[in-house]
Amino acid sequence: MLVVKKRFAVQQFRFETGVTLPVEIGYETYGTLNEDRSNAILICHYFSGTSHSGGSGYLEDPDERTAATLRPGWWESLIGPGKAFDTDRFFLISSDVICNLHPRNPYVVTTGPATIDPQTGEPYGMSFPQVTIRDFVQIQRQLLDFLGVETLYCAAGPSMGGMQALQWAVEYPERVRKVIAVITTGQTSAYTSVMPLQIGIDAIAQSPQSGLLLASKALTIQSDNKLADTVWRENASTSMPYQTAIEEAIRKNIVDADPLHWLYLARACQTFSLQQGFDSLQEALSRIQADVLLIPCDTDRLFPPEESRCLLEQLRKAGKNAEYYEFSSQRGHYAGVLEGEKIAEPIREYLLRS
Repeated sequence: MLVVKKRFAVQQFRFETGVTLPVEIGYETYGTLNEDRSNAILICHYFSGTSHSGGSGYLEDPDERTAATLRPGWWESLIGPGKAFDTDRFFLISSDVICNLHPRNPYVVTTGPATIDPQTGEPYGMSFPQVTIRDFVQIQRQLLDFLGVETLYCAAGPSMGGMQALQWAVEYPERVRKVIAVITTGQTSAYTSVMPLQIGIDAIAQSPQSGLLLASKALTIQSDNKLADTVWRENASTSMPYQTAIEEAIRKNIVDADPLHWLYLARACQTFSLQQGFDSLQEALSRIQADVLLIPCDTDRLFPPEESRCLLEQLRKAGKNAEYYEFSSQRGHYAGVLEGEKIAEPIREYLLRS
């Protein structure tokens, strides 16, 4: 399944801080929107992800149908014909967030600190307004309006993507029927806010480029249990120190990343709470009309299963239809992205249920 990257621009996007700026994001679609526009699913990406959640590669020229590059989407195991997110049945929309981590990736369209400020001719840098998960949802809502999608059949995503999916249910309760929130939380804990997010923020503030490596290393070690353990075992008895080996593995994933974009995303995740803008979490949850499926991983250290269980209890206390499916993996947090096959069946069954 080859896809085309598209652009969506808002000339005066109003951030939650009150600042207005021109903003552009990229998006991809998979499948076909049905006649009554009732089969749309929004896929929200994780911290270091992009809008390329499905498909096997990009079309250089849609008319000629030639592939520019073969690059599988990060949830390709779940997205496609006959898969959990069945593109023969559903119309999927997947967009880049504002401040996407990879502004130098030619297949990412985003606006953030690395973007040139038209007023100065220089990158925005730290003058760019702080972003929130609610900002991500706001521009997604405008994208859906542009596409003519009034109601989502489902909003789904892992980690930071799950935050967005849950925020959709609170922010626009009448516009989403189902939510699938994978390896995520309803409010970022103090532990995750500090380790690894604040560690990364402090490192980047001191030295952007070397700080980006340290920040990414801290996040990866906390997120991918198997990678950290494997690199340790493979290098414990060799001349290559563990730190050097893990850094080599991480450098490959940040070649097109920007330090300030990492910092801005980290702050957005740090400040995330469904309660924001309401007097209590229960007031926020009371707005939800969607059915909710929570899918944690048993070895997740960033958002442990007990956070999903706590949210499940609070949703049910608020009288909401909420379900829970916990899966096992050695990979920890990243399992929700890297091992989609383990959660394919509960997602498929949940989506097919009326």
